[in-house]
Amino acid sequence: ASATEGTPHVAYDSTGLVFGVTAATAGRTGHMIHLYDARKYTAGAFAEMSLAQSSLEDYLRGKGLGVDVVSSWSRAEWTSLKFNTSGKQMLVTTTAAAGVCLMLDGFDGSVTQVFNTTPEGGVLPSSARHAAGACFSPDDRFVVGGGGDDGTIHCWDAKTGRLLKTLEGHAGRVGCVAFNPKLGLLASACTNTALW
Repeated sequence: ASATEGTPHVAYDSTGLVFGVTAATAGRTGHMIHLYDARKYTAGAFAEMSLAQSSLEDYLRGKGLGVDVVSSWSRAEWTSLKFNTSGKQMLVTTTAAAGVCLMLDGFDGSVTQVFNTTPEGGVLPSSARHAAGACFSPDDRFVVGGGGDDGTIHCWDAKTGRLLKTLEGHAGRVGCVAFNPKLGLLASACTNTALW
């Protein structure tokens, strides 16, 4: 087991039988994700994954992002972990910039997509960085996340990462979003709450 530092985050999959725990590795050289069977978690993790900072940097460079963006985003603190309905993907929110989320493979922890609302992959000043709320749609086709201080919510295609729609109507930064698993409703909140 690798040494960790910082705040760990935990999430259950949709079955409630598996949960994942993530934290930054010691020295902040990456992040680890351990998966546990909730029925026998005392036996330890059944899967241990890690995402090295250098692997994330390689992925971001491959997306054509500049040196400053790659450096900032690869060093960002992770602020939440969520599974998609199938359990094949995980979503991580970060403090990199308003609205930056990473989608990870649920079996090996590698980055499969990055979702960003910052214009042209920009780097925000540290005073403007905060965790965005984000989640998968119940059918795993979309990722929805809060954006910047303008109160917008963004909807991306989960496979391509393409921004499909921007919802407007909140008074401030949207800190949390959640889909109703049975109905086609999205709840979001800042200082006010909305159903979409």
